[in-house]
Amino acid sequence: MTGMAESAAAVGTQIGRYFSLASLLPSALFIVWLLALQGAASPFAGFDPDGAVEALTSWSLEKTGIVLGASLLLGLVVHPLLFATTQLLEGYWGPRPFAVRLAAALALRHRARQHRLEERSAEVGRQMRRELDESIREEIGEAEFARLAERVRERRAIQSRSPEGAAVHDLVIARDAMKKVLAEMPRDADRLLPTRLGNALRRVEDSVGSQYGLRLITVAPHLAVSAAPSRMSYIDDAREQMDVSIRLSFFGLAATVITTVWLLGAGWWLLLALVPYAFAYLTYRGAVAAAGEWGAAMAACMDLDRFTMYDLMNVERPTDTDAEGVQNAALMRLLQGQHVFLRYRREAAGEPGRPHDTA
Repeated sequence: MTGMAESAAAVGTQIGRYFSLASLLPSALFIVWLLALQGAASPFAGFDPDGAVEALTSWSLEKTGIVLGASLLLGLVVHPLLFATTQLLEGYWGPRPFAVRLAAALALRHRARQHRLEERSAEVGRQMRRELDESIREEIGEAEFARLAERVRERRAIQSRSPEGAAVHDLVIARDAMKKVLAEMPRDADRLLPTRLGNALRRVEDSVGSQYGLRLITVAPHLAVSAAPSRMSYIDDAREQMDVSIRLSFFGLAATVITTVWLLGAGWWLLLALVPYAFAYLTYRGAVAAAGEWGAAMAACMDLDRFTMYDLMNVERPTDTDAEGVQNAALMRLLQGQHVFLRYRREAAGEPGRPHDTA
């Protein structure tokens, strides 16, 4: 097995890091799982664990070459389908009536879950404030508490950090856990998608740049060209992590289906299908977490590099956030192909700190 890993690493060095991680590695794991499955059982027959062990531990040069070749071929076939795979796991399943009904049913389930979490989070917040207020009253008296007026929120924060705040620590944990889940969903309920990954990515799409009047989906290519190399490297790393998790999850689901069908006649050994399913679930949740990391990277890029983008587009740098919102409303319409009036800036030749077109 060590020789197999070394060979895979050598092949990966030759064909590129991104392809190796996003396509070759998941394909190799999938092929190795099928190899173990084939060694342990014939389709619809009994299961021999010794056969699986033998298939995984005995490696000849010919066998290693076949596995690497099959992994490389499969990786080349599925690599162009990464975007389609991502869309599938996001919940974009097309306009056919059955797909629409299924997507709507699952999206409504997330919508109900979001509503429950929002209500529960608000209730936990109210309960926490009541208990903290009661603790403060006991400590300083009713008259002094009444004089706190607008400073009561500050006193609650102090009380929560004090030893007396231990009484509400379970509520703090519950509130933060619910807020974390809600942070992976779009703020607007009508923007919810049928899957966790879709909702996590849509939250990023809807929130990043919105405070500046920018739509991430519209300006992402322009921002990528404008971004500093260090931040683009950060974004690429986060995106790569998400892509690898998505591809691993997809192959895990494929292995689950194949294992289930393969072991239909193997009795309790059919439960082995839970192994690739658990793998698919864990890597899928990893993809959801990676989507949040990618969103944070895009948000940092938007905050720091949007002015460079304005310069490259030769539009005025706004003087304040209100002016920026007004200008970007027109800019978004322009980038979407609409005809709008947008004033370009005039600069002196060789103006320092700004890109200058010498053509």
